[in-house]
Amino acid sequence: MRYTMISFPVIPYSCYSLINLKGLWPNLPFINSAFLEENKMIRLLIFAGLIVFLLWSGYQTQQHPQLKFNSLADRISRPLDTRLRYRIAEVDPRFKLSIEQVKSISQQATQIWKDGTQQDYFVYDPNAQLAIHLIYDERQIESEQRREHLSQLQSNQQHWQDKKQQLDLIEKEILSSKQLLDLKQQQLNQQIQHYNQEQHNARQHPASYANPDYFQQRQRDLEQNVKLLQQEIDQYNQRIAQLNQQVDELNALDQQLTNSVSQFKQRFKPHLFHKGLFNGKQILIYEFESEDDLRLTLAHEFGHALGLQHTDDPQALMYPVMKEQNATHFRLTQADRALLLNR
Repeated sequence: MRYTMISFPVIPYSCYSLINLKGLWPNLPFINSAFLEENKMIRLLIFAGLIVFLLWSGYQTQQHPQLKFNSLADRISRPLDTRLRYRIAEVDPRFKLSIEQVKSISQQATQIWKDGTQQDYFVYDPNAQLAIHLIYDERQIESEQRREHLSQLQSNQQHWQDKKQQLDLIEKEILSSKQLLDLKQQQLNQQIQHYNQEQHNARQHPASYANPDYFQQRQRDLEQNVKLLQQEIDQYNQRIAQLNQQVDELNALDQQLTNSVSQFKQRFKPHLFHKGLFNGKQILIYEFESEDDLRLTLAHEFGHALGLQHTDDPQALMYPVMKEQNATHFRLTQADRALLLNR
């Protein structure tokens, strides 16, 4: 610390007798009193200004509850700005999102409120008091594992569905082949019956059938037709056997799929947990499945920052469970706007 010497003017000794001390003292109380009065006025002005600020601040906070989460410096420097200021403070790299990406998603979340109310409630400020943290913990780990297992289940289910459709098509073709074979067999039986009837008539009326080779040729033709039909029947039966084997494989796959679903339900039992949390100074995000899910979760926590509680409408933003909302193209519901109106 640096010091500075203070010097006082020296009155010559020979001049002491010229100073009227009695004339000097009466002025001192007058000077002190004026100084005190001025000091008092300044204190009163400061106190009055503080009272006015507190009253104005209280009124603003009552009308705009989100302001209490802004810093005092922000409220003093921007007395007419009623927007809640926020910033992105932390993004765990395991989420594979940059701070700029999360900033963009957060601005999309605030846009949900702006589009639904035609009012601007939020503004991004890198120096804001309200901070957003994306915290990677067991909730996100479990969520990622659940999605991975679910994706595998869906893939297996799709494989089963594709195989079943293929077998359904084969079964349809086999059924069509059977109908054709039945028709051929019926026609062949009619030909055989007609041949037998002709032989019977020939025995009754030999003179009517002068060509002795006719019946031999007819018999050879019928035997050939029977042989060809039998080959088609054998092929049909072979396809039936192959289909039955594939059906057995499909049933085994179906059983594996059923067991996998049962294991999935046992491993990932439904339970509620915080995807996000607003505590007055921070918005903490613990889990999300996609950027759309993150945007909706942030918008939900921003709603709490506006002073809103939960609603019973399962499609509303402020419903406590993220399930039935349209995450991709979400719009505020009447229940959300009612909460904002009645806060």
